[in-house]
Amino acid sequence: MNSQRELRDPIHGFIQRTELEERIIDTSVFQRLRGIRQLALANLVYPGANHTRFSHSIGVMHVAGRLAKKLFVGPEEVVAERIRLIRLAALLHDIGHGPFSHVAEEILDEYFDSAKVRPANQEKIHEIITAQIIETNEELAHLISGTEREKITALLKGDGEDALAKGIVSGPLDADKQDYLLRDSYFCGVKYGVFDIERLIGTLCIHADAFDEFLAASEGGVYTVEQYVIAKYHMATQVYRHKVRLITDSMITRAFQLGIEVDNLGWLKKVFSFDGSAEFVENYLQWDDARVTTALLYPEGKGGYATELFRRLRERRLFKRIYTRRLAEFESPISRKVLLDRMRDKAFRQRLEESIAELLTSEMSVPVEKYHVVVKSFSIKSVKEQSRDSEGSIIVLEDDKIPKKFEEVSTLFKSINEKETDQFIEVYAPVKYDGEVDKRRKKTKFMEGITKIMLKSIDLQQELNYNSSAK
Repeated sequence: MNSQRELRDPIHGFIQRTELEERIIDTSVFQRLRGIRQLALANLVYPGANHTRFSHSIGVMHVAGRLAKKLFVGPEEVVAERIRLIRLAALLHDIGHGPFSHVAEEILDEYFDSAKVRPANQEKIHEIITAQIIETNEELAHLISGTEREKITALLKGDGEDALAKGIVSGPLDADKQDYLLRDSYFCGVKYGVFDIERLIGTLCIHADAFDEFLAASEGGVYTVEQYVIAKYHMATQVYRHKVRLITDSMITRAFQLGIEVDNLGWLKKVFSFDGSAEFVENYLQWDDARVTTALLYPEGKGGYATELFRRLRERRLFKRIYTRRLAEFESPISRKVLLDRMRDKAFRQRLEESIAELLTSEMSVPVEKYHVVVKSFSIKSVKEQSRDSEGSIIVLEDDKIPKKFEEVSTLFKSINEKETDQFIEVYAPVKYDGEVDKRRKKTKFMEGITKIMLKSIDLQQELNYNSSAK
């Protein structure tokens, strides 16, 4: 049996690693995760949020191992092997993340080679890259057999036959969420994501049907699950959707887009244009947050839009949120539907940004670049929806062992209106205000002017759609 080695973690205390796990952690492909922050540039609003994918991945391995040890039953050797495999899958689940974590996902999804890469339904490009790294990386191949690596990628993709293991790695109660809620909350210095993980793990159990076993919560764990789901909701509304976090994420995304499309930075396009090749992965693994930042900022005379935006981020000269409106505030149901549909169209957003830049230029003492206006739409799921994910509802086993959906068992969640999902449209731009009075005056003008621009743009679109259908 492999010897155990300890490391001290601020969230879980002492974490035990086997010799194999330690050797995997020591590989360069895993050590790269030290340079990828969990929450990108959230440290510009939460100064302590400097934690990385490295520590998170180790934490997920620890939680997944605890869940597996509690739930897996059978012959000792079989159970030990299942636990070993699920810990490895949890350890490697984020190894394909790009610079600035989830911010890179939007760029990867935008610029991958669709002729060579065919994502499955809801599959993210970084997940495909993760699987390719696990299956082909030479360092990992020296430590994990080919058969085991295939099992790990199948488990991470949800293609395996072990539904219980899949629920531990990816599901509404998975080890990933249990770790990142506590970890993000701790390093951001907030209490929103705190829940009783000891009690939650203690109340998790197995629901077995005629075909498989699934992760479930016992009836006595309903209150703890409520706490966990509310923690997810509060972290989404107060941290992940904090206005400064949204602004910095948008500035990074826009910098990458402009660097690729306008500045013609070949190296940047190469980092994010996944084509399924070994050459792409080899290059991709050389990049983290610091290297991208250095490449954009420091070569003398480089210039360009991407450099300018990253200089703003470094100096914390951030864009301002000049417009925020719930989609429900637009009176016409047709306007709401058309706006929601059209906001998915990049060309439509670019036309809005150009018109808004003209409006801002007329109100400001200096011209505002169209590239420096960001129109963004996003939604915040209702707290009831936070109890589910793409894999379905949390299962609760009552005393009669009949499985029921958590939202049907919880007295608190039964009373919540599921449709109360907030959808927002926001605009960010580099504006300045001369005091509070000027700020209020300009923001009022911006709100009125931008709303008119949006309504005019969708009225035109409706007219074009009508004329097209009439023909």
